Amino acid sequence: MSDLEITDSPLTKPGFSPPPPDDLGILQQIAASISMPFAFSHCTAARILGWPVPWVAQVSGDVHVMTRTPDGQIRTTGFVGHRGLESRDVSILHDLPVVAPAHTWVDLGELVGPGLPYFFEDIIGSGDQALNRGCTKAELRALVESRNRPRGKRTLLPALVWMRKGSESMLETQWRLCCQRARLPQADLNRNRYAPGGRFLFRPDLSWLAKRIALECQGVEFHDTPEAAAADGERMRRGSADRWTFHEVRSQQLWDKSARDTALMELADGLEFPARRLDLVGAEPMPYSPEAAETLRENLRRRNRLSCQGLWRPTR
Repeated sequence: MSDLEITDSPLTKPGFSPPPPDDLGILQQIAASISMPFAFSHCTAARILGWPVPWVAQVSGDVHVMTRTPDGQIRTTGFVGHRGLESRDVSILHDLPVVAPAHTWVDLGELVGPGLPYFFEDIIGSGDQALNRGCTKAELRALVESRNRPRGKRTLLPALVWMRKGSESMLETQWRLCCQRARLPQADLNRNRYAPGGRFLFRPDLSWLAKRIALECQGVEFHDTPEAAAADGERMRRGSADRWTFHEVRSQQLWDKSARDTALMELADGLEFPARRLDLVGAEPMPYSPEAAETLRENLRRRNRLSCQGLWRPTR
């Protein structure tokens, strides 16, 4: 195991179980109403597994359910039915049948593309969580390759290169990717930090021990309550006393180029990383993998050619 794979995140510990989803009771009622063998799948499975799910997939309210191919797929309003359960591993979580993490991650590749809820970085974030749950990149790659023409392959395989165990939220994944694309040194993810003598200090989201730099991703859900602010302040007080420097970042800075550039330049300065080597353009969030983006461009070029020949018309 390389140093970059070592993390003290509780999400990676054997026996870890995510908290139940807010609508557990509703999902249990749905499960009791289905008479054929099934499992929750795709982004519904991801939600039950405790993985980050894009906002668009959350607000749709659709429940993804997978059944065996001979049984057909569920076609009821409010459900998205899928077939193929016979080729999936199934786990029981919160007394619910759920497509197992490795298979769920591969299935999410079907939800990437124009008009669909997942983007390239969402697949990477879900992949980080799959690694946290004990999956390996070799296992995930083999699973993608074993499927017959899997949808999303040109997103799933490139995502493997960027995935790392240890991120605890989508915001942490996004900032890790931002720093990595900007060519900053690789950070440790959720590693415990100690003072000389062994006294525990804190567990920062991203950290660079050699320079005593910590990056904290401050999400609204977990850091904007008075109790959370007080706990954050105490952790930073302990770290500052041991000569650690803290950089706090939020989601809004990812999408504002000026704010993102400022955060990266301040971080590079603290790490004594040469400004001339910082790639601020490359740090831009990536909605599609380069391979998937090329497919989209080729499809557009093909449609333009057919349109010029009068052989293609847009769907009404």
